[in-house]
This record gives sequence, C-alpha cells and structure tokens, in this order.
Amino acid sequence: MEASANRYSVATKSGRNFWLNNVLRRAPLIMMTVIFTMIGFRYLLRPVHSAAAAGISFTSAGGVTIARIGFGAFPISLAILAFASLLYARWRLPLLFMVLTVDSVVIVVRLLSFLLDHSTATAGLLAPEFVLMALSINAIRLESGLRASTQS
Repeated sequence: MEASANRYSVATKSGRNFWLNNVLRRAPLIMMTVIFTMIGFRYLLRPVHSAAAAGISFTSAGGVTIARIGFGAFPISLAILAFASLLYARWRLPLLFMVLTVDSVVIVVRLLSFLLDHSTATAGLLAPEFVLMALSINAIRLESGLRASTQS
C-alpha cells in the first residue's frame, strides 16, 4: 500500500501551511466585505457629499434615492453575501466566483472608461483590483482542491 501526501485530506493537515491556506481562501471575501461595506455606507449615509467628492451632482431628490440604492444598497448586499460565505463553508466557492466576476467586470469597465473618457483619474485603483483578482483565482483553486480532497 502506497502512502502519499496527495491521498490525505487537506482538512487533516495542521501547522503553518493549513493556516496560510485558510487565510488565502478567505482573503478575497474579507476584502470584498470591507471594501463594499465602506463604499455602501458612505453612499447610504452621505450620498450628496460622497458623490460630489467624485465629481457627481444630483438635481433631484429622486437622483439622491437612486444613488443610495445604486451606490449604497448594491455594494452592501454584495458585502453581506461575502461575509455570509465566511460563516457558511458551502457558500464559499460560489461566492469566490462572485468576487472574481465583480472584480473582473470592474476592471474591464475601468479600462473601457480610460479609452472612452480619456481619464485616468482612477488608474491607481487598478493595482489593488488586480491583486484582488489574483487572490480570488488562488482562493478558488485552494477551495476547489479542498472540496475535491474531502470528496475522495
């Protein structure tokens, strides 16, 4: 009978490697929870001020309500889902894909805006977005490997 490290469940391993894998599998979800909570509450609590700081102005109360929903409610909803996946392991992999999807769309839209609007005012945000993308891809691989090893 052959004894191989590949045959043992990741869940049974202990030590630094296990701890690091746990952190890396959760890091994108923690980042998304924090970032989207900050964005959401900023626009829920002070939509006019927050939008003005970004060069956006509203001409009606309806516009402020739309900003609260679009810039406040949607980010907080995504933050709640990301946080819930930290609590419920079965949600983790699908929501890691959600983080990757949201981040990828944000990057594509930001790059498209550079081309269409000729503005690179938010170019500094690309680096953390690519870091989040890389962490998400890594977390998906780790989580998928964990699930495969526990199912066999």
